[in-house]
Amino acid sequence: MASDNAFNKRLTAETTMDKVEGLLEHFNLPPKAITFIRANQKIIKITLIVVIAAVVSGSLYKSYRQQVLEKASSALAVAAQQTGAEQVEALQKVVDDYGSTSSAQWAKIELAHLDMKNGAYGDAGEKYRKVLADVKESNPLYPLVLFGIAQSLEADKKYAEAVSQYDALKNFKGFEHIAHTGMGRIEEMQGNIDKAIAVYNNFLMSIGDDPSFAQAKEEVENKVARLKARK
Repeated sequence: MASDNAFNKRLTAETTMDKVEGLLEHFNLPPKAITFIRANQKIIKITLIVVIAAVVSGSLYKSYRQQVLEKASSALAVAAQQTGAEQVEALQKVVDDYGSTSSAQWAKIELAHLDMKNGAYGDAGEKYRKVLADVKESNPLYPLVLFGIAQSLEADKKYAEAVSQYDALKNFKGFEHIAHTGMGRIEEMQGNIDKAIAVYNNFLMSIGDDPSFAQAKEEVENKVARLKARK
């Protein structure tokens, strides 16, 4: 058999290393970089595989999460259309099945609202507190749930605790009027007319001449005038 020479040399398949070296030459990398890549080829391959796997996994999880959110929203919408015991069961199912979603939070709040509607003020307050514990103050839900707690305490005739919650609520923009009205109303119910007037006047001083509070200002001024007429 004739020996291989420069003219009849057998062609062999291009190796992975040949491809890598070709790419390195194509990118015109510095010699040191090429040396490093050759020396750490296995580690680089593993790293690339891990990165690609992470990107793919992240994309799949995002798609899965979006599907969960859509299903949770749909389940909440269906629950809202139910009534009585069926609605309670449907809302609880949203909480159980989609606990990590905002729809589950709204379901918990709706369950608390139903307790309020049915006169179970203590149960409502407990449900509101559990939601509040999982919500940050920066979340728009926070003042809404805080208001729910204040209302449940007021309805349960736990006036001192209710005032405390309303007092905290007044620090949230958009809830100043509701909070001061709640505190003033509780003082009125207890016959503390001077305290009620003081609460209302504090509100009036806090809003000044802000035109956005024009209607609220008129309402509170009428309350003050009515209370002063009772004295």
